[in-house]
Amino acid sequence: YGSSDPDTRALTLDVITREAKETFPQFEVREAYISPIVRRRLEKQGVHKDSPVDALLKLRSEGYSHVLIQSTTLIEGSEMTSVRRDAESVKPFFKEIKVGNPLLYTVEDCEKVIEILTQEQPGKKEDVIYVGHGNQLPSTATYAMLDYMMKAHGLKNFHVSTIEGYPTLDATLAQLKETRPKQVTLIPLLLVCGNHTKEDIVGVWKPEMEKAGYQTNVRMQGLGEQPAIRKLYMEHIEALLK
Repeated sequence: YGSSDPDTRALTLDVITREAKETFPQFEVREAYISPIVRRRLEKQGVHKDSPVDALLKLRSEGYSHVLIQSTTLIEGSEMTSVRRDAESVKPFFKEIKVGNPLLYTVEDCEKVIEILTQEQPGKKEDVIYVGHGNQLPSTATYAMLDYMMKAHGLKNFHVSTIEGYPTLDATLAQLKETRPKQVTLIPLLLVCGNHTKEDIVGVWKPEMEKAGYQTNVRMQGLGEQPAIRKLYMEHIEALLK
């Protein structure tokens, strides 16, 4: 997707690109941003980022014939659809073009991410809520599956919710009535933490949690800041090479 915040990029997207170059030194690694809005904002800052199609056409003009595309999206949502569509549009120009799956694609992917997200156990009478973006598409079910799988593993004090999809804020508040914590910690379930996320979580979710009677903390850290999450993206690239 991309980010127009330089500090956020330095902690997440830039690190992923650097680690991809270090992990796969035999390949040329390029970066592209899906969001036109983010790219326009960056241009005003004097920073240029290619769109996926532009990056692919540049590779073609430079003589590359085989391309692997790995998106850093979390779920099979609209951004992932855009990436697959872009790859299909330039397919005739390459001998081979492959697209890797998003972070949360298979049940095994979800198991691995849950293991990472729940390594740090909450304190006594504390619940942890991971807040994803979500959407109104079938892919928002991925978040509900994560939440269900956590509960199936006995992780009753961990929850997954979304800003624009399902599970909703109200659905999560209903779960909290069952676990009855004294305090909750809100953590973004997003690769990067942009201003929009901060406004939603700090400006909307935190007050609603406090209104419901919970002492509320916010840990504003993107998933991309976690080495274990970044490693999963490298594993997705390795899967493309097989």
